[in-house]
Amino acid sequence: MKNRFCRMGKQLLGVACLLSTCGVTYSCSDDYDLDETKPSFLGQSIYDELNARGNFKTVIRLIDDLGYKDVMQKTGSKTLFVANDESYNQFFSSNSWGVNSYDQLSTNQKRLLLNGSMLNNAYVVEMLSTIQGPVKNLCLRQLSALSATDSVPFFKAEDLPHNLNKPTSETPDKRFWDRYTNPGYPGKGIYMALDKTTPMMTHFLQAQMNEKNITPSDISFILNLDGTDKAWNDSKNRSFVYDAEITTPDVTCLNGYFHVLDKVLVTPGNMAEEIRKNPDTKLFSAMLDRFSAPYYDATLTEEYKALHSIQADSVFQKLYIAQRGQQGSLAKDPDGEDLGSSVSRLSYDPGWNAYSVDNSTKEQDMAAMFVPSDEAMRKYFLEGTGRSLIENYAPNSDHSNLLEDLYQIPQNIMVKLINNLMKESFNSTVPSKYLSVMNTAQDQMFSQYPDVKDYKAAIEKVLVANNGVVYVMKDMITPPDFASVSGPVLFDQGTRVMNTAIHADDGHITSDYANAPLRKFYSTYLLAMQSNFSLFVPVDEGLANTGYADPVSFAAGNVTSYRYWSLTPSNVTAKGKVVPVVAKGYRYERDAQMSAKTDRPLGTSTSSAANDNVGSGFGATKAQILCDMVDQHIVVHGSGNGAESIEPNQSYYLSRSGAPVVVVTHSNKSDGTGMVVEGGFQRDVNNDRYPNNNFSCSVIKGFDQSRASIGYGNGHTYFLDRPMQPTINNVFTVLKDLAEKDAEYSKFFELCSSFEYGMNEDELKAAFFENAGLTDNQWTTEKQKYAIFAMNGSGVGARLTAVNTSLVRFFNNYRYTIFVPTNDAITQAESLGLPTLESIKAYVKDNYTDNNKTWKEGTQDKAKAMITCLVDFLKYHFCDQSYFVDGYSDNGYNFSQSACSDSKTNTFIPVAVRHKVGGLQVFDARSMTNNAGVNTGAVIEGNAQAINVSTEEGAHNLFARDYELNDEATKARSIKSSSYAVLHGLKGQDFLLFKTLTGGRFDKDWATPAAARAFVKKFGLKK
Repeated sequence: MKNRFCRMGKQLLGVACLLSTCGVTYSCSDDYDLDETKPSFLGQSIYDELNARGNFKTVIRLIDDLGYKDVMQKTGSKTLFVANDESYNQFFSSNSWGVNSYDQLSTNQKRLLLNGSMLNNAYVVEMLSTIQGPVKNLCLRQLSALSATDSVPFFKAEDLPHNLNKPTSETPDKRFWDRYTNPGYPGKGIYMALDKTTPMMTHFLQAQMNEKNITPSDISFILNLDGTDKAWNDSKNRSFVYDAEITTPDVTCLNGYFHVLDKVLVTPGNMAEEIRKNPDTKLFSAMLDRFSAPYYDATLTEEYKALHSIQADSVFQKLYIAQRGQQGSLAKDPDGEDLGSSVSRLSYDPGWNAYSVDNSTKEQDMAAMFVPSDEAMRKYFLEGTGRSLIENYAPNSDHSNLLEDLYQIPQNIMVKLINNLMKESFNSTVPSKYLSVMNTAQDQMFSQYPDVKDYKAAIEKVLVANNGVVYVMKDMITPPDFASVSGPVLFDQGTRVMNTAIHADDGHITSDYANAPLRKFYSTYLLAMQSNFSLFVPVDEGLANTGYADPVSFAAGNVTSYRYWSLTPSNVTAKGKVVPVVAKGYRYERDAQMSAKTDRPLGTSTSSAANDNVGSGFGATKAQILCDMVDQHIVVHGSGNGAESIEPNQSYYLSRSGAPVVVVTHSNKSDGTGMVVEGGFQRDVNNDRYPNNNFSCSVIKGFDQSRASIGYGNGHTYFLDRPMQPTINNVFTVLKDLAEKDAEYSKFFELCSSFEYGMNEDELKAAFFENAGLTDNQWTTEKQKYAIFAMNGSGVGARLTAVNTSLVRFFNNYRYTIFVPTNDAITQAESLGLPTLESIKAYVKDNYTDNNKTWKEGTQDKAKAMITCLVDFLKYHFCDQSYFVDGYSDNGYNFSQSACSDSKTNTFIPVAVRHKVGGLQVFDARSMTNNAGVNTGAVIEGNAQAINVSTEEGAHNLFARDYELNDEATKARSIKSSSYAVLHGLKGQDFLLFKTLTGGRFDKDWATPAAARAFVKKFGLKK
């Protein structure tokens, strides 16, 4: 009968109310007399049943003193977890409150004891793991009967958080507590709730544990039962409320249930409070409290003053500035001011009683934290990885007061350490799942421990809070932010501009991505701990004094408008889409040393303040420059057998954006100091044309953050005395310059520029589009396919870029290589039947009648084939990926798509590239075509014909950047998109062929109209 009643679950509520209010009795027996008696399993009311048993006198006193007798005796539907008088005697003999008898209990303590052990619904133990719905076996926590007004402690001024951050610190904390810790504050303290959401009751029940794959030994360890006679390491079904075991469950009463515990249940505080009260975690607690603030609460004030006689006119609640909490992500500070997106935030509020996990309910899970003990903190910051932080931010300290030293470490650094230790899910972080616990880089956090026994041995104790579990660790777990290549940037006060740019989007990583200032999320990118990076970091002094040349200003073509930007850090708290860096514009003389002399400023109109919106004006310019700068300074290396760092036999590397990085001088020191590097801009100006320039960048400090060195890292970090920059020259400019300086490469540029959008329109229209029924817009779109360069300006297919230049039409925000054949090579190709522009024009003139727009029979197909062949010939010399003549060799081939397509296979025709020491070899379609005439996409050794890149000075490793502006050159403020390319001249009469020639000649492919049609069908231009 009792089991049946248990299965009825919440139906008991209606029965109990009926029995208690109407005097009606109930039985499940068919012949039971409902009018005369009640079921035998029903006891009296909760109050009367406890009173009758005689050994729950303390509980009865609590009920009487707090005015709950009527509720427990006559009405209501409650669940009570009770301890007998013997358990209370043990409690009074030893407790954290210092209370030795019942009479010493305060009213608030009585409320905590009674309300904290009460649920406002009737539950048998079997139903405690069921969530309303019903959803079975998922409930870990229940809302208790406690309320915020049950206990609002008075905190003396000396017991409130005290900020020890020195006023001279460059990144001071917001000092929210100072006014209340000031000895002159009225009352010398405040009434403050430690969170006003309802504290919850956590229970560990077999049904929920089974559902979440939590073992009894997990709970035994968490409740600190191991080594005691209460240890739980078997499969026996046991039930706990916090660390109190239910010994007598389901005592059924008229108005609910009570369950007998083996000890007095004292609801613990939240995680933040348990950490604060624990004597071994004082240092971490202080760091946690740096993110807290007292918030006045008018409702709480009125409710508490209605129940208590207090002199104060304000009651506060302690909130933590976090990404998630009872108010979501806190938007305002205690004074009502916007906190801003750049303020450092904890992952969640550790004081939030009603904590809930994302995509779940508060009943199903709670949080977990892995908190270092004070000894672990001391060891880490005085002897371990954290020592450099203390040395950087407390350089004059003798380190006798570690707490004060820790306060000097900026919040934006300390938050990385704390957030790495805060985990969202208790269910996912129990000891048996320790290998699935991930750090903020989504790597295994505890992989250093061979098995769960070793892992448990690393935990000093476990604190169970009302909103989570705190594992007190014997060692600090280094956060990925400290171990990654961005760690030294985070630590150093001389790299604040770069650090600001790397972390500019941190406040938008989990939500509101569109409003991230830079929308690059560099900090997350650099936390790829399985990657291998070289991170170059221009120091603040170099960015302020030598500045950053503005590629947009160079696009206008007016030397008097050229400018560079001095970049300096700011202490402004960013609010909105801003990056707290000050950018000041200066005139830049192209043929002189660049330095930030104050006699050449451009004025406040050409500047960007720290709080400028990055979406407009020179705020957009600043954002563009910062993104360009960071992208240029990140090099991603290979892994495994590839180069994992800067190698002595390799000088050319690709940055994150595809811009080249050149190691001019390798270092023979382990930290990389003395290394000299250049970007494309340095290559542009460090040449014979500007003999007085020396824009090279030198490594002045280096850090080995590699896995081989520190066990958990992802590369090397190098501080530079000045920033590298990408080239400001586009492909059009570089090809033109090459043609002018080296006449043997002029013909390729002439051909490419002759196919610029808008030229040769008559012949093109006659061959392809006359009488095709195209509208003007369709014609405009179609003819773009035959252009190498897009028209500079507005209109369909046009792109805005530097004056007197054009952009490669088919480049698309990527990195490319262009192989430039010599004039002799093109002449050789023409001798084999490659059409010339002149021959195409002459052929059209001879075979097309302009007046009636007709072709001689069979001639139009040949015209189409001739034009298609010449354009494909040019486009096949453009390929994806960037290759450099360098000091190493490849064992195999590197394959890339060219810009030339095969319509039959619907693919871009590949080229293959192989590095040789000091050289570069290219293999075209001839090397990849088998005897059946099929391009296999792989080099066939028997057919391999190596085409060599020129090794002559000035004819290889030429850098270009095709950048599209957001407006016409004289009005532009930023770059809309960009592609990077490296150009190489080919040797002698070598050129690249997109197909094996028919009969050894190009013109065999249009020897007949049918052959011409087949050729155009296969190799016709698609984009």
